[in-house]
Amino acid sequence: MSQPATTAIETPDRRTARAQSHLKTIRAGVGSNRAVAAVLGVSHSQVTRWRQGQRPDRANADRLAGLALVVEMLLRWLDADLVEEWLTGANAHLDGATPSYFIRHSRLAEVVGAVEAMKTGVFA
Repeated sequence: MSQPATTAIETPDRRTARAQSHLKTIRAGVGSNRAVAAVLGVSHSQVTRWRQGQRPDRANADRLAGLALVVEMLLRWLDADLVEEWLTGANAHLDGATPSYFIRHSRLAEVVGAVEAMKTGVFA
């Protein structure tokens, strides 16, 4: 008889470590705490506290993970100095909204779709 599947629950320490790892990835494309804060819609002091080891709440932890994924994808296609501009600029694939708006509102799939459309050269 097989054992029932268990769900791994992320511990607070692990969530803190993950957030710091995500921030390191994000920093490669979004240079400053202020810029990261602007993309995520939080204060720059909040980003500083996360960097110093404060654990983000679950919603912000999800946003950090999503932003890290998008930055990693963008760095494969854009120069690092263009990533922040892409995240904060109007995007035709998002009906003129900014990717950062979608990330702040937990609509990551649409941002990933916009990255994929950019990579394949699809124009909206």
